[in-house]
Amino acid sequence: MKSHRLTLTPSRGFTLIEMLVVIGIIALLATMAVPAANVVMGKVKRVRTQAALKDLTVGIKAYQTEYSRYPVPSGYSSETPVPLSQGSGVLKVLLGVNEQNMNTRGIVFIEPPPAKNGAGGLTGDQGSYGYMDMWGEPYYVVMDVNYDNKIQNPDVANMDRDVSNGAPQQLITGAIAYSVGEDKKVNTKDDVVSWRN
Repeated sequence: MKSHRLTLTPSRGFTLIEMLVVIGIIALLATMAVPAANVVMGKVKRVRTQAALKDLTVGIKAYQTEYSRYPVPSGYSSETPVPLSQGSGVLKVLLGVNEQNMNTRGIVFIEPPPAKNGAGGLTGDQGSYGYMDMWGEPYYVVMDVNYDNKIQNPDVANMDRDVSNGAPQQLITGAIAYSVGEDKKVNTKDDVVSWRN
């Protein structure tokens, strides 16, 4: 009879050097992923802001169609930017409040989400809402209150030459909206606007 000998070979584990190399590779991949994730999150914020701007301009135009005027007090003749900060009368009207008898039918023209940590939606409470962009700054709207279907193009005053060079003096539209962007400064390259892509 033949006997079978069972031979055991010692199992080999990871050495300290091999473990350190693996940890180093993981750390390197993580440091490469964080900036990429930040870029993606920045793009997501811009896309959400662009969608909010579109909703604002559509809401203002719907109001104008419904009431044959823009949601500003009678006698208002300035086409200056209106911030939708807390207590904004324009914002109240677009939310369905009959502010100064400007929305007698109580129609809701925009339905922004609630803000998270003061950004990306409505802040404050009923009657004193503000509509904040993804960076916690109010959205701005400009309306064609003299009804010539032209609004002065804010791009003309943009500090970035790539934006201001060749920008038309006027935009042919009834309403525009914009956000000052991540740097929170108006008329800079990172502004998110409703009139250009």
